[in-house]
Amino acid sequence: MTHPLVSRLTGTPFAKMTGSGNDFVVFDARDVDGQLVTRPEVIQAICNRHNGIGADGIVLIEPKPDGADARIHYFNSDGSAADLCGNATLCSTAMAVELELGSADALSLWTDAGLIHSRISQGTPEIDLEPVRKVSAAADIELEAGEIRIGFAVAGVPHLVVLCDDVAAIDVARRGAQLRRHPWTGPPGANVNFVSRRGDVGWRYRTFERGVEGETLACGTGSIAAAILLVTWNLDGSPVELWTSSGRMVTVTLNSDSAAAGAFRPSLRGEGRVVFRGIIGEISHPV
Repeated sequence: MTHPLVSRLTGTPFAKMTGSGNDFVVFDARDVDGQLVTRPEVIQAICNRHNGIGADGIVLIEPKPDGADARIHYFNSDGSAADLCGNATLCSTAMAVELELGSADALSLWTDAGLIHSRISQGTPEIDLEPVRKVSAAADIELEAGEIRIGFAVAGVPHLVVLCDDVAAIDVARRGAQLRRHPWTGPPGANVNFVSRRGDVGWRYRTFERGVEGETLACGTGSIAAAILLVTWNLDGSPVELWTSSGRMVTVTLNSDSAAAGAFRPSLRGEGRVVFRGIIGEISHPV
């Protein structure tokens, strides 16, 4: 059955984009009713992988707000708003350039987590986040077999980082759901990232995402949180290379923040590309 609100989107253009397997339906705010497309039931219908377009979330790009080239509104597939999504911001950087909202050499993007500066470097998007100041090297959470330590960082949104012997052996659906609402993280909960060494080079990580309520193939802010904890634990140095579940690599560069001891100024470099474009037809919505 077609939801009456969803049916009003028929004929709306969109782009399906991916950032290392973290996928999004992206709308130009000039082409769509922003209040309609950001309603939870509409988002859920669009992101449904069986009866909709299918995605981890949606992005609404608003051109030329005050003091920036574009404004990004990001929503998870369950309809909840998120302050920041790293891979969505990488995708938005590429889309903003395509829409001629700013220069590929230097873009400024407003998010609910603050102003993000970004660019396209050698064909790949890069973003600079606001300083990350809330970092805990040790979360008071009981470890399970195969887990070595658990830390916490707020990289735009809250993340637990679990250092493991082997992320391939982790039951992310079970353990991720358990930790995502752990009392230690507070009422909002947190995303959960599991990380382990990838042979002699770099790290492999897997993420259980809040708002998606399941494992995603990549998480940009999760890779930043993982890099921060790996450096904090003296297990690696900047830049940190991390491989996603899609097999793509992202690179996190960490600079110290001169304004606050122990804080980091992270930059994320990774994929942000259009998979296909389309026009919304009939999307069914469970009732």
